[in-house]
Amino acid sequence: MKNEVETPLGRVYPLIIPAKYKNLIPDLSGGVGTGRMVYDPETGSWYLFFTGWKNAKRREVFVAEVDEDFNIGKIRKILSAPPNRDAVNVAYNPWIDGFIVITTEAGSLHIRHFNKNFNEVAHKLLIEKGMQDSGAGILTLMANYNAENPNAVIFYPRRDKIIWRFIKRVDDLNLLTMGEELVFSTWNKLNDVIDAFRVNHRFGVLVEYFIDRQNYRSAIVMSGDYLVPQIRALSAPLPVPFNDAYSNFGHPSFTTGPDGKPKILFSFFLSHSPPFPITDYSRQWRHELWVWELSIDIFDPRTYQRMFDELTFDSKVVTNPPIYDLLSAKRVILKISHKEKAEVNLKIQQSSTVADHLEGDYIEESEKVKVPTKVVIDNPLNTLRIFADEGTKIQLIALY
Repeated sequence: MKNEVETPLGRVYPLIIPAKYKNLIPDLSGGVGTGRMVYDPETGSWYLFFTGWKNAKRREVFVAEVDEDFNIGKIRKILSAPPNRDAVNVAYNPWIDGFIVITTEAGSLHIRHFNKNFNEVAHKLLIEKGMQDSGAGILTLMANYNAENPNAVIFYPRRDKIIWRFIKRVDDLNLLTMGEELVFSTWNKLNDVIDAFRVNHRFGVLVEYFIDRQNYRSAIVMSGDYLVPQIRALSAPLPVPFNDAYSNFGHPSFTTGPDGKPKILFSFFLSHSPPFPITDYSRQWRHELWVWELSIDIFDPRTYQRMFDELTFDSKVVTNPPIYDLLSAKRVILKISHKEKAEVNLKIQQSSTVADHLEGDYIEESEKVKVPTKVVIDNPLNTLRIFADEGTKIQLIALY
């Protein structure tokens, strides 16, 4: 395949290059992004949802058929601009026999139902303002369902935090309600475009972040297989599968379809800001969609050697601190500080599983420590819960 690159981390190749669609689909000529694959079990078909634009200030949402050789087939637009459709995420839902589509649109978050013909049949505004242009990852949940239980969860960034919220009745937008905002992770201060994943032994998000406005990267934020509101995740930067002029990439999304091979879809960023005011937005934010076919296990923490989180004990965390699934860490380092106190009370609980921890089956140690300080836990059990005084800040580093 033209432009294909073999790297120690896996094969990298293009999926959609907008320049090739200038005449066929002019609305994609400026760029494409936020590629999200979804499987329709009723037809056995795979579809790619993505944003595309001729003018980067007027992003729109498209869907494309994808065959078993990962070739793009028919493309159709399903959401036009205005408003600007910043990012898209999608899930198939059997109870509506169609697709749940989430978009961020100029500071607001929206959810829609589309039928099998990709026609919009329902719409709800989830968050009116204050959103980034990042989209929101979505996972649907399975259980012996009743109306009191959530059947979906969404994730979205808020600068240094990844927020998650449990949803009831995602299948009926008239009855849909969202739970409170919970912090899934705190690590990087400039998190942005996001997508959620679930594999057999892990769940979490892949998220774009930027060091500055010209250096974009991607990270994984994950926990184990036990999905409850008390869980807190660990983060690590994804390795970069290439080293050339295309070094800026974001919009990461995990999929195995349609050929069954684990891969990450991502956007190559080919644009930069000129030293003058931009008036022609057809030349700004020029993205291509590419595929990274993985030769490493991105869900194995040993791939990264260390993972991180940052925990600040505000009044809410003091009364109900989160539980970390340490993902079989060999060592945990806690860097502890407090802006006002010279010493803080510290209590550490460990357990073998999240379920045991929630049921009160854990070991516990308490001490008063002078701060700033470092606490090292060698060979910890698999879960960790930390109690500390309000105002305490802990940087957690898990080593593998």
